[in-house]
Amino acid sequence: MTKYLLIISIAFGLHACQNPETIITELDYNAEENASMSSGVSVTDATPFNNLFTRYGNGWTGGDATYSCLLPDGRTVWMFGDSFLDTVYADRSRPPSGLVRNVFMIQKGKKFSTLVSGSIDEPEAFVNTPDPDNAWYWPGDATVIDDNLFVFMEYFIRTGTGAWDFEYQRTDLVKFSLPDISEVSRTTVWEGGDVIFGAAILEWEGYIYIYGAETFSFTKYAQVARVPADDIYADWEYFNGVSWQDTFPEDEGRLVKANGFPVDVSAQYSVVYYDGKFNLLTQEGFLGPKIHSYFSTSPTGPWKQKTLVYETPDFDGDVWTYNAFMHPQFINPSTGAILVSYNTNAANFFDLFSNADYYRPYFIWVKFL
Repeated sequence: MTKYLLIISIAFGLHACQNPETIITELDYNAEENASMSSGVSVTDATPFNNLFTRYGNGWTGGDATYSCLLPDGRTVWMFGDSFLDTVYADRSRPPSGLVRNVFMIQKGKKFSTLVSGSIDEPEAFVNTPDPDNAWYWPGDATVIDDNLFVFMEYFIRTGTGAWDFEYQRTDLVKFSLPDISEVSRTTVWEGGDVIFGAAILEWEGYIYIYGAETFSFTKYAQVARVPADDIYADWEYFNGVSWQDTFPEDEGRLVKANGFPVDVSAQYSVVYYDGKFNLLTQEGFLGPKIHSYFSTSPTGPWKQKTLVYETPDFDGDVWTYNAFMHPQFINPSTGAILVSYNTNAANFFDLFSNADYYRPYFIWVKFL
């Protein structure tokens, strides 16, 4: 099957995904409103990004996950989970249509191109499976090494007929060549257990740190593994709370706060080095509206100064917000604020057709004071 690609190929240098000094100058960073400030943090609506992701057709028009990675030529690849690719009418309604399990979009300034398998008219997941109704990938975080994009893709299977009847199986590392973003290979790097690795990654001092979310009862806890930055296929080392070891340490590896209790996280969270320290940002569990951050002098913690960053607004109707995430390639040049996204979804699936704004990311600028 031929992949549908709308990409401009240009020469490029070498960059990592998480480069907070990179600024996409084509965007108008000054169109801001609805500023708020609490103890230790200032938040402003990222209006240019909210406008860019208010889409009406010609590719991706809504989805969640909202991972991103800076490419060496200055473009950004956005990686979404379940997505709509359809027309959105002027009143923001859409015709009934199915969801595609994963979709990538390439951003160059204000322009986007959508990557799927098949075609825009008959799309399939960009990273597909032989039986997409019963097995699929949702994206995790990503990085660039040399001339390749590496994405941690989470493999799920259907276990029943209900909306929540699915189960995580493994994480595959999918390699794509650049600049065309053509798939090269898939390699399983983690299987089973209560931890989904690939939720976040951090490149730091010769290592790639691979963070996961461990499900324990109704709570999720942060765990981390690492590989050498020059060998992403190397055997993993796992943090055991004190040092690194070759075998997975179960609950002993949970990242902890300064008080010694584990850091509870959402399924998708961020760890970046920003403004002179490591920042872990996560949304509260059970689809809660509060976004918190922690700081540390180490990629493994302990994590201190729990700060309420933002409480997502109420939407008309029964709408959830979840899985906030930082995008450190986008820094507001006038304020130094970092771009943060969060996802929305409606409790009633059919409400997604009456209002496309119920299923999409929203963006804020966050400045830690």
